[in-house]
Amino acid sequence: MYGKCARMVAGLRRGRGIGIGILAAMLLTMTSSSALAATAAYWRHEEGPAGSLIPDGPDTVLDSSGNGQHMQTYSSAVDPYTSATYSTNVSPLPLRSGQPNTLSMDFGTGSDGVTPEGNEPNDDNYTISGPEAKSINTKVFTAMTVELAFNMKSVGPGQWQALFGKDGKPLGDEEGEPDSPIPPFKVLVRADDFPGAVPHQLFVEWIDGDGHAAEDVHFVATGETTPTGEWLHMAFTLNATEAQLWVAGETGGYVLKDSITGDFAGPDGRIIVEEPLGFTIGRGMFGLNVTDWSNAFIDEVRISDTVLTPDQFLFVTAPGGDADFDNDQDVDGNDFLVWQRGQSPNSLSAGDLALWETAMAGGGAAAVPEPATVGLLAAALAGCAAARRRRSM
Repeated sequence: MYGKCARMVAGLRRGRGIGIGILAAMLLTMTSSSALAATAAYWRHEEGPAGSLIPDGPDTVLDSSGNGQHMQTYSSAVDPYTSATYSTNVSPLPLRSGQPNTLSMDFGTGSDGVTPEGNEPNDDNYTISGPEAKSINTKVFTAMTVELAFNMKSVGPGQWQALFGKDGKPLGDEEGEPDSPIPPFKVLVRADDFPGAVPHQLFVEWIDGDGHAAEDVHFVATGETTPTGEWLHMAFTLNATEAQLWVAGETGGYVLKDSITGDFAGPDGRIIVEEPLGFTIGRGMFGLNVTDWSNAFIDEVRISDTVLTPDQFLFVTAPGGDADFDNDQDVDGNDFLVWQRGQSPNSLSAGDLALWETAMAGGGAAAVPEPATVGLLAAALAGCAAARRRRSM
């Protein structure tokens, strides 16, 4: 493994031998198995083209995790349409993976309150249920991280807007259960001022793995009014004993907005109540009724079956967005060498490399290798180093 990897890297350095595309595919195969094990589903919304509706039919909103958890829309072929529109309005933050982010999904009405053709207020995406249901619908999560980026076009009284959720009504079917309309899971911008008399908070609510009593319903919230016209990046983490809500804006890092502890696991270890219905983007459910459509841009929605930490979250949000790793007041090839050699006093990750690539794309101080090639080379070096360590053990 190490010898093959070294030969590939050498070929890339010489500019000959294996092609860049083939090398990229091989590197992804070699290095992504652990990432795929943690990522249950990842809807990037990169299908496009910009300005188009999602096509009708199954598996049109793609899951890039490799696990086949593709979504679809209800209808884009018959007016009134119920499909979101692909938009070039995306987060200004780079992805930690270094992948390009060129499109988002535009859900709901326009910012002036007018409903443009093909962008109705009841558009949403979902994983199908029934005989051909996606396996994520019944996946047992014993830990999880839910992440997404969103940009609200409006918030206000009467505007209950679910960004992401899981359909169902688990409570009230068995004797002794409270008859609650709450779905198993939802990420919501509220229309009221609950909790704490703060209007229109980002709010995450779920029913834990026991799922039989009122005390099995939990929530976390930001304690802040959700802004409009600004990209926010949220990450919700949950395990058997702790839940956390992290949010980052367009500058600065992820900030822990709320955290609670408790007993969230059911008898089989699951932390979300059992429910066979699907996951949704752009709307929610209440009392088994489809509702709470979003008027927002939503992008890069990922579910992981582990608790990630801020340095593993989707977006690079280093304070100030500083790629000057050697602290010499510019960003150039020397900063890449610092990243490559691990010589910085701070821990540097793949996200920092993406930050450097973004800075270089805006104009650097010295000639450096083409960023995509540098990214491949860095990935190859990292993979080779891991292989060498394993071989020497």
